[in-house]
Amino acid sequence: MKAGRVEPSAFTPTTTLWLGVFVAAIVLAGAGFGFGWYQRGQNDLSVSPQSLRLGGYNFINPLLVCNINNSNVYSQNTLLSKELQSIIDTNKSSGNISKASVYFTDLKTGAWANVDGTEQFYPSSLGKIPLMIAYYQESESDPGILTKELTYPLGSTDLNAMQDIVPPQAILPGHSYSVEELIGYMIKYSDNNATALLDANINTDTVNRVYGDLGIPTEENVNLANADFITAHQISTMFRVLYNGTYLSRDNSEKALALLSQVSFTQGLVAGVGSSTVVSHKLGLVGIAPNNVTTEHELHDCGMVYGKDPYLMCVMTRGSAPLATLEGIIAQLSKAAYQGVQNGS
Repeated sequence: MKAGRVEPSAFTPTTTLWLGVFVAAIVLAGAGFGFGWYQRGQNDLSVSPQSLRLGGYNFINPLLVCNINNSNVYSQNTLLSKELQSIIDTNKSSGNISKASVYFTDLKTGAWANVDGTEQFYPSSLGKIPLMIAYYQESESDPGILTKELTYPLGSTDLNAMQDIVPPQAILPGHSYSVEELIGYMIKYSDNNATALLDANINTDTVNRVYGDLGIPTEENVNLANADFITAHQISTMFRVLYNGTYLSRDNSEKALALLSQVSFTQGLVAGVGSSTVVSHKLGLVGIAPNNVTTEHELHDCGMVYGKDPYLMCVMTRGSAPLATLEGIIAQLSKAAYQGVQNGS
């Protein structure tokens, strides 16, 4: 998305979604903007505990994720860590990126790599995952919510119009869609209009609970100085709880990851793995535009890779190179991890 000015929400006075630009300094681009990262969630996992438990009960303490910070339990894949670091350093030296980070964990062996793990980024469309989770969680007590019909009003602002990566499919003004269909548009095609409609029609407390339960950090007052506030490691929690089936029901966890396997963006993680390898992932893209001129982009791709052994990988990048170059860097990092797992290294 190109540079612009700060605009209020076009939907409801209390909605937390961000439209377009932050303080005329940061412009959301490409796959869309980060619905839900504003005023949601209180816990910061920058210093991760050994486990994440739901709490709030008198007699039980449900386990959501075990060994979030697995460096004390499982061994680091030092060979892979060095290779990933080398790729990042080379692209920093060439001026392609100003920073990047990779979080990787082999879910069969527990081997991990966390390269430049303290680097923080703006999550952008990765925020569509908690919104999906919130709807699926709501459906477990109200199954009818997924078949509820919502209409995309005529005359609505097209929130996809200025994206750098235009959704290949999007909802149409004046048409009605089930919540299930809208979730599909939001996840598979990163359709911002579908996301806005979903965000405007769910109780804010329901979405807040997801952020709070999973300890997903947020930033309430985003500007150029504090736009980057989340790490690749922290993003991985969302995929862990889906893979483990520990937050949603098993059926809904399966459904969520199946939907993420149909994401239309294939230039990042997907480009680095075998052609028959399934990848359940989500793209995030944001443009950094001080003085209304885009100078850098942040491009992220995070998800589950179902290769020889299933593994989780999250790559977050920031740089002034063309988007195609950033996509290629993510693909190169993805290929290094994929080949490492395939070769058993």
